[in-house]
Amino acid sequence: MLIDSAYKSRILRGDKVTTIRYGDYEVKPGSEVYLVIRPSDTAVAKVRITKVEKKKIMELTNEDAKADGFSDVKELLQELSKIYGELHGDDEVTIIGFEVVKRFDDGIPLKWLKGLNYREPGEIARLYLENQEKLNLNRETDFIMRRIYNEGLGKAVRTFGPKKVQNALLKVYHGLYAEGLI
Repeated sequence: MLIDSAYKSRILRGDKVTTIRYGDYEVKPGSEVYLVIRPSDTAVAKVRITKVEKKKIMELTNEDAKADGFSDVKELLQELSKIYGELHGDDEVTIIGFEVVKRFDDGIPLKWLKGLNYREPGEIARLYLENQEKLNLNRETDFIMRRIYNEGLGKAVRTFGPKKVQNALLKVYHGLYAEGLI
């Protein structure tokens, strides 16, 4: 789910627990999705969808605004108009409620998640360590996976550089896949 970076801290603090999307937005309560901030395209959390509600613009309330991180419906409508252009009272929106189930303090580039078939780097590192004898990968890849597992993705990227970390993750992912482990 894409979110403007301006809302990141409000979401992670729990001040913003909904997002309001123009039109009929399809998502199911109970599903878990990555929260990706724009414009960096970085996943900062995994969220569970708690509710999906359709409303017309004229039906939005101060309660809806507060759940979305705004002081009142007037402020909410001003922001929605900036994003979607001129809105009319009978325009439909979808209110999506969510709760953060996992934070990614270092963030995960969306293109990395896509390349790993939406597996988190920490999970790839854990699976590598549990199955390293079956994979027979080089020493640098081993060091990178251990760094991700023990100290996090951010530390691994700062130590080895983003390209080496991304390549190591892809190599391990494909090795795990070839062995039928994921």
